[in-house]
Amino acid sequence: MGTVLRTFVAVAPLVGITGRNSVGSILAPGAPHLADSPVDWFFGEYSLRVREAGGLAVELPAIDSPRDYVERLDAVVLTGGGDIAPERWNGPIDSSYMVSKERDAFEFGLLKAAVDSKVPVLGICRGLQVINVFFGGTLVPHLGESEGDRHSKSAADRAQPRHSIECVPDSILSELYGPTVMVNSFHHQAVDRIGQGLRATAYSPDGTVEGIEDMSGLLVGVQWHPEMLKDSQPVFSWLVEMAKR
Repeated sequence: MGTVLRTFVAVAPLVGITGRNSVGSILAPGAPHLADSPVDWFFGEYSLRVREAGGLAVELPAIDSPRDYVERLDAVVLTGGGDIAPERWNGPIDSSYMVSKERDAFEFGLLKAAVDSKVPVLGICRGLQVINVFFGGTLVPHLGESEGDRHSKSAADRAQPRHSIECVPDSILSELYGPTVMVNSFHHQAVDRIGQGLRATAYSPDGTVEGIEDMSGLLVGVQWHPEMLKDSQPVFSWLVEMAKR
């Protein structure tokens, strides 16, 4: 009998990335026939970072059963965006912006499916807040542009570091970034009460929570935007390595 040679090729893990939902009028104001057409859109830097880390990015439209996606995914990235509907955490309505209940429903369902299936999750900015609220935590309703470390103050350069963060020892973020690191900042809400089973693992100098993790080591949330920074961001490598397991 002849010898059968088989070549085993390492398959890049499949990483699902959430996006934003809108209607056609926001992207094509001069095309009235598209005004009410549903639109899913994604900032490409998330996918680029996942690919650089060795993963294969899949952008997820918020139109179907989240659990069906998770059954085929190796990891999930919950991305930045508008605020979570305040009724999910008993927050004030007047300080919430760009709320999408459709996106909330999809991402909370996606997170539940990931937790149930022990699929690793990285939450970025809004994504960190989704993780915290999912586990029963609450949010600071609004951080003013002139308050503390000026988290919500706009910057022309999205990669410009705004402030330092301090990572808690014996945490995933500490292992990845060391005791301190400079980060950017684009958020007007933040973690207030920590959700059940989570712990805060990074803080900015004014005490704002900048990182959270769960006890299983499968969930990490960061309040800054690592996908925008020019330097290599080890949190994406962490996600891809966890996905490979």
